[in-house]
Amino acid sequence: MKDALILKTIQEKIKNLGSLPGCYLWKNQLGQVIYVGKALKLQSRVRSYLNPNQKDRKTRALYVELYDLDWIATRTEKEALLLEATLIKKYNPKFNVRLKDDKKYPFLCVSTSEDYPMVFLTRKVKDNGDRYFGPFTDVKAAKDTLELIHRIFPVRKTKLKLPLSKPQRPCLNFHMGRCLGPCQGNITKETYSELVDEILRFLEGKKDRLVADLKSAMLDASTKMEYERAGFLKQRIEKINQIREKQTVVSLDGGDEDILGISKRDDEGQIVILEVRGGRLEGKKSFPLTGLSFSDDEEAFNSFLRDYYLNVTILPSVVYLPTSAKGNHDVFLETILEKYGTSIKLKFPEMGPKKSLLRLAEKNAELSLTERILATKLRDQTVAMKELQEKLNLPTLPRTIECYDISHFQGSSPVASGVMFVEGKPYKSGYRHYKMRGYDGINDPGMIHEVIARRLSHLVNEEEPLPDLIVIDGGLTQLSRAAEAANALDLGHIPMVGLAKKREEIYFPGEKHPYSFDIHSPMMRLLRNVRDEAHRFGVTFQRLQRKKKALKSILDDIPDIGASRRKNILIYFQSKKKVTDATKEELEKVQGIGPVLAEKIYNNIQSLKKIEPR
Repeated sequence: MKDALILKTIQEKIKNLGSLPGCYLWKNQLGQVIYVGKALKLQSRVRSYLNPNQKDRKTRALYVELYDLDWIATRTEKEALLLEATLIKKYNPKFNVRLKDDKKYPFLCVSTSEDYPMVFLTRKVKDNGDRYFGPFTDVKAAKDTLELIHRIFPVRKTKLKLPLSKPQRPCLNFHMGRCLGPCQGNITKETYSELVDEILRFLEGKKDRLVADLKSAMLDASTKMEYERAGFLKQRIEKINQIREKQTVVSLDGGDEDILGISKRDDEGQIVILEVRGGRLEGKKSFPLTGLSFSDDEEAFNSFLRDYYLNVTILPSVVYLPTSAKGNHDVFLETILEKYGTSIKLKFPEMGPKKSLLRLAEKNAELSLTERILATKLRDQTVAMKELQEKLNLPTLPRTIECYDISHFQGSSPVASGVMFVEGKPYKSGYRHYKMRGYDGINDPGMIHEVIARRLSHLVNEEEPLPDLIVIDGGLTQLSRAAEAANALDLGHIPMVGLAKKREEIYFPGEKHPYSFDIHSPMMRLLRNVRDEAHRFGVTFQRLQRKKKALKSILDDIPDIGASRRKNILIYFQSKKKVTDATKEELEKVQGIGPVLAEKIYNNIQSLKKIEPR
């Protein structure tokens, strides 16, 4: 239940809000901004969060943490939309959907503010008259596009302030036909501007129109017997056509369209844009998202539309979205029209070719998300192993880690489990189960001593490689007995630690006091994964042993059941519950069990069920 004083303080603040549009910022007890929202009427929107019986899962989770409120009033809801994006980037609130990467994506810049523009990559968009194209989510794709432009269009590539007061000798690019050499001073601004216009049309996706204009210019040059110029134009046409041949035609009407797909997994997500320009699929952009644990597709797409399309330099005419993204987009569309002077259409196809393209975008999003998560895990595993080596003062990188745990039920059916992680990942072939031989009842330290002794003896006898690190699920007592077993085999040099569950503290052999590390660090996450996996593996095996023992016990109490028939019943039913719930007809289906014996077994089971708790 939310503290009454907290609610009263917030309610007093809400009284001052009125019906203005703006942004509200919910904060937790530490003063951290945990959610930013916008509203046409701040007072009514903010008040809606104070109902603890919300249907919306996200609002319920937010209600638990909210402690304080702040707000910023704006003149219009459109201003609030823009402010919301800025505040989310600033505070990175946990309950907001947001682009995961805080970095600035690169743009291609055509420096049209200069007399002789050049084309280059930049991460800074300036309001200085230059033309920008992007953003590119893939730096390699941006570099490839730049290289392609430099290969097709002979634009200058050297930073110079042109025109020069004194012409200079042209560089190698001029002699290779990859630059018109404006540094020589023999190219007019008009001629160079024609080249720049071609580049702009190319980047805008207007390749059909560009090729048509180039063909017209080529024929004109040929008619005037300007054969060198005609040859240069022909080469450009051929190179552009080569690119167009590789692009799939997906829209016969030749429109400029974006097709969006999303994939989500827990708090992480990925949105992919398939860019169709002039009816051809020209490229793919992939954006990582976070903050999706309590958000649906509509909110995720709303956030992305705001963050992406209010920052692009070229708008498509249509954006296709899945039906799950339907909602009220009026403020977004009005803001787009006000900012760019042109509008876009949002469409939600439910069938036909566009629906197929949406599925393709979604599939690409799934692949991108899987690739990103795997890459993140691999990076974290590498970092974790390096951190383990450093913090635990290990002689080598712990590429092979083994962990051991004891499992029993109030001292009965004790077993041990050993799991192996290689390069930070589970290695199932290295997993082992152990039935305790020398101990019964509750004696975890003694059992740990036994299993470590058995494991290390096996490795020595079979001349198998030793682990780089052994983790014991337990505290100082269990670790000490494990170290005793290793020392007895002259293997005390194997690094060994104990990981206590309650406080996630690490014990070292021979040291009474544990060490504490950041529990959210890659190192501790890896150690917990190893420990939890050993526990899971052991508990599963221990339950299986108990189940077999219980099943065997109930059959042992039934007369006229020998070893062979008992085995057949175990194979047929597989579990104690299925045996105890079996009907006479089901028992008759077991090999070697006739109607008379089936009735005898059934009656005995029913009598046992009356005295045995289920």
